[in-house]
Amino acid sequence: MARQFFVSLTALLIAAPLACLAEVNPCVLNPFNKTCIADNLRAKYEEVISLKYKFDVLLIDVRTPEELACTGSIPTSINIPLATVSDELKLAPSLFLCKYGRKKPGLNDLIIFYCHSGNRAATAALAAVQLGFRNVKNYVGSWIEYATHHCLPLDCSGATPEPCKTTTSM
Repeated sequence: MARQFFVSLTALLIAAPLACLAEVNPCVLNPFNKTCIADNLRAKYEEVISLKYKFDVLLIDVRTPEELACTGSIPTSINIPLATVSDELKLAPSLFLCKYGRKKPGLNDLIIFYCHSGNRAATAALAAVQLGFRNVKNYVGSWIEYATHHCLPLDCSGATPEPCKTTTSM
């Protein structure tokens, strides 16, 4: 009887907080979530393509090196896979510069994150804010939007955006 009570109590103590988390708005957990991101936290395509002339803004691709090998990347971006974003943003400025060939952003400098579809970028953006960076955005359209505008491969399958597909008539 006592063991059954202990098991029931343990299940309640574990399940109750999880049930509460399931009811929480995802934007409460992460304001960079692409389903409910505020405009001031969202980078738009026009802003991202203008970065090739703005080296004071850091565009970070958080996809894996394998993904980049298949698709390419947005010009001026650097690759810091999501799993290492927090560690890399903690690097000393001189090490960051040596490793990435770009100045490490200051806490008030703009950093824009992107990935394949905006989900990992949201996680990276939140990690940067948790490290004290105050001017962070998620390029919600991410690689899918950029690839669609430039008719580039969407992923490692070689799929291309629908508007880029050509049909041949027989």
